[in-house]
Amino acid sequence: MTKITGLNEKYFTSKQAASLLGVTTRTIQLWSESGVLKAWKTPGGHRRFNLTEIEALKAHFKKEVIAPVEKRLIRVLVIEDDHDLIRLYTMTIEGWNLPIILATATDGFEGLIQIGDWKPDIVITDIKMPNINGIQMLKTIIKIESFNNMIILAVSGLSKADIEQEGGLPKEIPLFTKPIPFDEIEKIVSLQCNTLLNR
Repeated sequence: MTKITGLNEKYFTSKQAASLLGVTTRTIQLWSESGVLKAWKTPGGHRRFNLTEIEALKAHFKKEVIAPVEKRLIRVLVIEDDHDLIRLYTMTIEGWNLPIILATATDGFEGLIQIGDWKPDIVITDIKMPNINGIQMLKTIIKIESFNNMIILAVSGLSKADIEQEGGLPKEIPLFTKPIPFDEIEKIVSLQCNTLLNR
């Protein structure tokens, strides 16, 4: 374990927690605000993290298979709790013949870990999921400036009225209704691939 001095050994600052987990402080902020990594605040408003929580998240990392970052490939993350739909997404997207590397997550918790650690270019996410639902996850992401360039698409079997009752999507995020409109999503992903690779 990395030894960090200057603080009680059981509690760490955002910067120290980021060092222990091998991520940026922005990622720690994302995980903290979404509840992936629990924190408490000092009277001055500074986050503090318990070593037990940090070690638990490190252990979770070992179970996750994070797709490697490849040069000149667009990183696409699909977050969906239905395993049959994950397989459908995988087979369909891999057949698009686009310069993509694909990763998947099966709930909002795993999705936030992947977003913070892998920093995908495009996220396609379900709304109603266990642990952390899509609405909570998306509202957390858009608050953090370093993730503003990420393209996010929401796909759900819920009606717009049901989604509004759950708290509503951020207005910047388009909503697609299941069954998954792969043709429309392919056009958006293809356009984004061209944009990113031609910068």
